[in-house]
Amino acid sequence: MTSTHDKIRQAASRNTELLAGLHETDSAPSQLYQQIQYINDLTSQLKTTEKQVTRLKDKTALELKDHKKYNESTFRRFAHRASGRTDRFNEKAAKEEKEYFEAIQAQKTAEDELSYVRQLISEAESKKAQYERDAARHDDLQRELDALYNSIFAGYTPEFPEEDEKERACDEANTRLQNLSQTLEKERHVLELIKKACGRLLDAKRLLMSAHDMSTMDLWGGSGFASMAKRNALEQADSCMQQVRMLSQQIQQIEPGREVRALGAVDVHIGNIWSDVVFDNIFTDMEMHQRIQQAEAQLDRALGKGAQLMKEQQAREKALLADVNYASGELRERRVELQWSREEAFRRVTGGEEVGERVMPSLNVGGEDEAPPAYSREA
Repeated sequence: MTSTHDKIRQAASRNTELLAGLHETDSAPSQLYQQIQYINDLTSQLKTTEKQVTRLKDKTALELKDHKKYNESTFRRFAHRASGRTDRFNEKAAKEEKEYFEAIQAQKTAEDELSYVRQLISEAESKKAQYERDAARHDDLQRELDALYNSIFAGYTPEFPEEDEKERACDEANTRLQNLSQTLEKERHVLELIKKACGRLLDAKRLLMSAHDMSTMDLWGGSGFASMAKRNALEQADSCMQQVRMLSQQIQQIEPGREVRALGAVDVHIGNIWSDVVFDNIFTDMEMHQRIQQAEAQLDRALGKGAQLMKEQQAREKALLADVNYASGELRERRVELQWSREEAFRRVTGGEEVGERVMPSLNVGGEDEAPPAYSREA
């Protein structure tokens, strides 16, 4: 009949492999949990934005209908002319056209945001798939290790109080590590979102610089091309800032106390086609030029705030990583202590037979340890 000690010897090699695999995937459950929360937030944002796009499309259709009512109605034009109210008709037609183009502009901004949310969800789902594979591997390794130890040394043993004490210490160390790992993954996620936001700020800066150049050209009598190029750059910059605001909201959902509102506070005034093209003159060009300069100044301040937030977040992540590494090392020690406590219990059960020279076991894959360390079930 195979003795308990022989069973331990026979299980040593596989136990070492299982422990190494578990150590590699210790953070996978926390990563997966955090990623699922992130995707849930994005999905909620997606539904909200889809409703907004639908509402704006309906509004654009109504504004187009009103615009056509005045723009294409010969009868209305004739009636106003016959009554001597041509100016009144032109005023109404201009108002409807202005509202129509503003509705198109709002719809385009919302559609850009919707597209960006979908892109973020696609990227998040890809990462989630990797975390799911790692977490599944972690669970498989844990189940196999549990079965291995249950076959040779089951649970609570009041006749061996020292072994129970070591097991409790191991469980507590594992809980501390999991809590710290979850906090670390959350901070890493926040750092990633801050980096994305800063990237969009840099894109907006580049676009505002282009708009500034086109605006300068416009002031010196540039062609209609300069006006349209300026508006195109401003529209793209406004879309970038909308994405920054959305990313800032994501950060605040993860950490409500985080101060990131300044990143999305830049107000990019892109004007409207009615005043910037139809009534294009030196005064409207000068007003737009000043708005661009104000937006550039705000954007520089937002970039400075973003750089500071990134620096602070990187320091926070570094400190947490040190805590996780310390907790991981502590858990290793507790596992080793638990293993030696169990070996001592086995020696007592078998009548105190000598085991021979032993060395403290390591967690390296393929190691030559005769007594592999134990791994307790995850909290």
